[in-house]
Amino acid sequence: MVLQAEHNFLITGRHDEVNRQHYISRLRMHILKEIGGGMRKAFDPKKTEKLSGGENNLRKKVLKSNYGKFWSTMMVSCQDMVWESAIPPIERAQPELNKRISKQKNKFSKLFLNPDLKIPNYLTAVDIHRMPGSYHTERSKDDASQGALYDRGRFIYNAGQAGPFADGISRTMAEYISIKWPNFYPKKILELGCTIGTSTVPFVNKFKKSQVHAIDISAPLLRYGQARAEALEKKIYFHQMNAEHLEFNDGEFDLIFSCIMFHETSRKALPKILKECHRVLSKKGMMMHAELMPIKHLKDYDRFYMNWDAYYNNEPFYKTYTSLNPSELVLNAGFRKDSVFEIAIPDIDRSTKSEFNEAVSNPSVKVKKTGRVGEGVKWYTFGAWK
Repeated sequence: MVLQAEHNFLITGRHDEVNRQHYISRLRMHILKEIGGGMRKAFDPKKTEKLSGGENNLRKKVLKSNYGKFWSTMMVSCQDMVWESAIPPIERAQPELNKRISKQKNKFSKLFLNPDLKIPNYLTAVDIHRMPGSYHTERSKDDASQGALYDRGRFIYNAGQAGPFADGISRTMAEYISIKWPNFYPKKILELGCTIGTSTVPFVNKFKKSQVHAIDISAPLLRYGQARAEALEKKIYFHQMNAEHLEFNDGEFDLIFSCIMFHETSRKALPKILKECHRVLSKKGMMMHAELMPIKHLKDYDRFYMNWDAYYNNEPFYKTYTSLNPSELVLNAGFRKDSVFEIAIPDIDRSTKSEFNEAVSNPSVKVKKTGRVGEGVKWYTFGAWK
């Protein structure tokens, strides 16, 4: 298993705590790959009788079976174990962590917080991903502990499959953009829903002369994210901001991107965010968003497998989002039809150079896997040029 890259503010734990976290990472991958793989063999309609009713009928059949109940229960239990294994060392470290971050002298990055910002209901209604406190909870003045929980917990969750810095998706996107459009060099870049900035850093690394900004609604994640950026010596401007109402000028950015953010918004928020992207993009600027694969591209079993999170992993907008048509939403936001694209990009760490270059030369959304950690090898993206 790939180990997480350390920095001055990463909280892992004592020897036994770290080993417990590693065990849970491996257990989760086993549930996804081995037990989940066996379930596919047992219930994939291609290998059994043709099921009427599509995804919903298949979901009912799978989750009524002992195999399906066992797999689903293990998935929920293991998800809770991820957070339970990360919380104790972070609780112990919280006072000192917050003190160190608040007293840190920032040489590279800047942080702009808005204490009056209202957190959207779609992020406060449940603990997203079953993570206690979701993204936004603050337990003390100038708290950054939720950022520490997200940093460590997410790495345990994906078992290092996104690389030591947990940035595989954005590294994949940045590399694709640089190869596909070699003459496109954005002066100003904006990431939406940056959390702790893990997905922001690859764009700082790839576009070294660009000014990079990143927004999120969570103050504790942003405090931690800035501290992490300082530890890594990365120049990023962090803003506490709602993507539905960007506080930037018209045409200010040449590139806007996000990594797996839209499915955690809402049906009302999503069109507003895309319209804001259109407004703040410069002429000939581009937006690209990595997200869940729309179910229109998937077979029934993959639809069921992907949408499981909507029912059991506190992802209330998940299933609605995957039923939408991103290209149609982009057009409604004001982008030209001939500028819209949908591409499934091979993961940079799990594909050969020739496979990656083939996706650049012949972009397509046709995939054999869903794009879920543990099973997928391609990341679905959509976007447009202005």
